[in-house]
Amino acid sequence: MDEYTISVQGTVGQEAIRVLQRSTGAEQFIAWHGITAVNRFWLWDALWPHGEVQLVGLPGHGAVPNQPNQQWSRWTQEHLIETGIASLKKLNNGKPATIIGHSTGGLIALGIAHRAPELVKRLIVLSPVVWSELTGIVNVWQRFVGQPSLLKAIIHSSLGLGRCSHWAFSKSLVAFIKDRQGFYSNPKVVKTIRDGYEQMQQTPIAGIAGITTVLKQADIRPLIMAKPTTVPTLIVHGQHDPIVPFKQAQWLKLNIPQANLLAIPHVGHLPYAEQETYVNKEVTNWVEKTA
Repeated sequence: MDEYTISVQGTVGQEAIRVLQRSTGAEQFIAWHGITAVNRFWLWDALWPHGEVQLVGLPGHGAVPNQPNQQWSRWTQEHLIETGIASLKKLNNGKPATIIGHSTGGLIALGIAHRAPELVKRLIVLSPVVWSELTGIVNVWQRFVGQPSLLKAIIHSSLGLGRCSHWAFSKSLVAFIKDRQGFYSNPKVVKTIRDGYEQMQQTPIAGIAGITTVLKQADIRPLIMAKPTTVPTLIVHGQHDPIVPFKQAQWLKLNIPQANLLAIPHVGHLPYAEQETYVNKEVTNWVEKTA
């Protein structure tokens, strides 16, 4: 199916958001990816037979125009949440949907569930960012927030080889995973990288810098603690995540009343790819139980 662009309003201005519909059906599933990813990198297709699955990009990710007047430098957590709410309303006509988020997309999904609970039927978050304490390459980028030109240069240096070489990009994903055998032996990984590589190359470095700036200050805990969501919630998190520490998922489990935690040993930041069969089975079982 073809990808298209919608325009939505956030707290600091309009954003062009890329959307890709993956399946059709009566039930609605809407999913947000994480920093540096694009919609075609979602190989997690367990829910495609269950309804209409639409994948939603982050601001500044994919084939989007450059931001006017360095708008990316003014992005905030609230801006991402508001663009998420606006996207959800536009895509689902204001009706409740099951929302899904991976990493930064998990932060957005959590925000939507607490800011606009009337739009959420179920909540699934995979390796979600809950607060700013991150590790790995994203933590390196976070250190340069406040120095916009240097931040973009550091990100470009980190990603430059992978944006020039398909092979180098594939190998660079080792920084995000723990189960190398499970990840690189998964045939869908090869296909997904091939399908999404060109779109990834089109993501402006400024867009990644903008999301990094948000992640430096991110903290969804006060919003959750003020009034925890009561919608059925599934948290999927690898116990050896090299980007978002597992303790963030544990905090969610303790503070969201209807939350179930699927903790996966020996798995990193991409559990849906590293242990796809197991994760798909557990997620689809949970969806059927909460129908």
